[in-house]
Amino acid sequence: RCFQDNEIPPFSSPPACGQRSVSGRILNGQTAKYGTWPWQVSVQRQGFHICGGSLVSESWVMSAAHCFAQLVANSEYQVQLGNNWIVSETSNQTLSSSVKQIILHPSYDNASFFADIALVELENPIAFTAVMSPICLLDASVHVPAGKSCWVTGWGNINPQGEWGMKPPRDGESTSALGDSGGPLVCKENDTWYLAGIVSWLLLTTVNGATSVAPGYPGVYNRPNAHNRWIQENVPGVNFTVVNFTVKSVNPLTTVPPNSAGPSAIIPRVLLFTVLLWLSD
Repeated sequence: RCFQDNEIPPFSSPPACGQRSVSGRILNGQTAKYGTWPWQVSVQRQGFHICGGSLVSESWVMSAAHCFAQLVANSEYQVQLGNNWIVSETSNQTLSSSVKQIILHPSYDNASFFADIALVELENPIAFTAVMSPICLLDASVHVPAGKSCWVTGWGNINPQGEWGMKPPRDGESTSALGDSGGPLVCKENDTWYLAGIVSWLLLTTVNGATSVAPGYPGVYNRPNAHNRWIQENVPGVNFTVVNFTVKSVNPLTTVPPNSAGPSAIIPRVLLFTVLLWLSD
């Protein structure tokens, strides 16, 4: 049987961390196939997307600390899992979860964005499926080498006029976008995906009242495995993996025609780029 883009083939056992039941080479901000990034979540406040996040266990999501206002009640936040559309969601495999608690890193500084990492506990544990499964976490000793090809996914605003994920970014764009905050930077080794960074901040520019990401500047990402002791104190049974990343030459990127437009409101947007970025603590 052939499966449509919004269908997931059956699986015989729950997927392990960092495994994808759906594969596909997606470059330069093009639309992701349904279920391609099963650890990607949408953090929402009062029903509106504010940040991305990564599923790391049945009960916990990892995101950026700056996504959460300290005086806002947990009940105002929700986490959507298994999504591929930010609006007009029709799949019965998605899940919206209320939030039990939000833990900001005790060293987080909202001025410098130091320790920009947060843990979000779901109200109830979820059952892993082909479209909802965790990303693997790296041991504290692991550093991603320069030149490693990694991916950023998210629902970022790639249009200064405020269209969220409506159009693919132009060919050659190689960083995250407004709204990608908290989302995953993931790297693959031996067919397993690992969380190497959390989208933290970007250099912005405002032209004629429209704010967008300044071209030519890399994004800044928090390095989650710099905080493994704190993660272990809060997430029961969490595991970290020692990985020896290899660096391979990158194939020429698939181009996106300058005037092309993706299907309306389809997400997540996916970017592939070579790691020459700042992974901060």
